[in-house]
Amino acid sequence: MCALRGAWRKPPAPPKIDQKVQAMSKTSIHIEPCKIGSSEQHNQRLKHLDYVRPDLSHQNERWVGVADLPAHLDNLKTLVKDKTGRSMQAKATPIREGVIVIKQDTTIAQLRGLADAIEQRWGIKTLQIYTHKDEGHTDSDGSWKPNLHAHIVFDWVNHDTGKSIKLSKQDMAEMQTMVADCLEMVRGESSDITHLGAIQYKTQAEEQRLRTLKEKTMK
Repeated sequence: MCALRGAWRKPPAPPKIDQKVQAMSKTSIHIEPCKIGSSEQHNQRLKHLDYVRPDLSHQNERWVGVADLPAHLDNLKTLVKDKTGRSMQAKATPIREGVIVIKQDTTIAQLRGLADAIEQRWGIKTLQIYTHKDEGHTDSDGSWKPNLHAHIVFDWVNHDTGKSIKLSKQDMAEMQTMVADCLEMVRGESSDITHLGAIQYKTQAEEQRLRTLKEKTMK
């Protein structure tokens, strides 16, 4: 498990590795407000997705600490009211979702270790974890290009104060390093690696296919 006793410390700089291996092993985390309804449908594969290969879905793993997200949101609203004396603001984002670039052999155990480390460091609790190893697209040469990633659904409320947890830019940079450490991958930069959303991923794949076809016709 990745969670450490005491304060989490930045690991020593990793040894230099081959650039090709390094490029294949980069990871990052991108956090956004959780759209509960659509998130559950996507993460639990409750609807057909044309960029998913069902024959690979058995490779996906999940850990669910809180099964009913709408009910949990209601509980958070009550907690905020009790702790602060004010209703939760309409624009508040008490439940957030992190999308993490992973490897084919990344496990739920590693991601739970990451979740424990995040909670220990910032008090952010994890509600659900999913790995998706069945998404991607078929390239122009017929090869499968996977879009390997995981989703972690977070409770972003300080339960002692009822206030939203605030992370600085430095905290987010530290979290990026923590992700790489826990998943035994190389820390990516926000500018050079991100998880692509479904529409963006399909668009990029189609653009690549058209470029390849154009190159072939010009030969």
